[in-house]
Amino acid sequence: MSTGQPRVLVVDDDPGVLESLKLLLSDDCEVTVSDAPWTALDLAVKGNFDVIVTDYKMPHMTGAEFAAALKTKLNPTPYCVLLTGTPNEVKPTMPGASELVMVLAKPFEPERLLRVVLQVGRLGMNRRGK
Repeated sequence: MSTGQPRVLVVDDDPGVLESLKLLLSDDCEVTVSDAPWTALDLAVKGNFDVIVTDYKMPHMTGAEFAAALKTKLNPTPYCVLLTGTPNEVKPTMPGASELVMVLAKPFEPERLLRVVLQVGRLGMNRRGK
């Protein structure tokens, strides 16, 4: 069922961060969360998401590698926003970097993340015709 809100997938290996982001976004977005990048890839393929908010440092796969893997499975790929405590490690030449619409350094202002997700989400909704 579509609510007319952006469909957002949040990927982070920290359960506390997942819960916080779900609370932040759920009033304005349809939010799905995943604590594992491989599971999130499966969800992304099935879920028709407008925006994916992903952590950078996760076990088994970085957020940039996750974005690169998305590109191999979906066309067009959902818009990706990367959250990281180490923004200097994210380089424009790394695999998946070209798939990121924004890199937000932690700690970030919750209102800023919400604003970015809603703006990018509207683009995604327009792209999928909603």
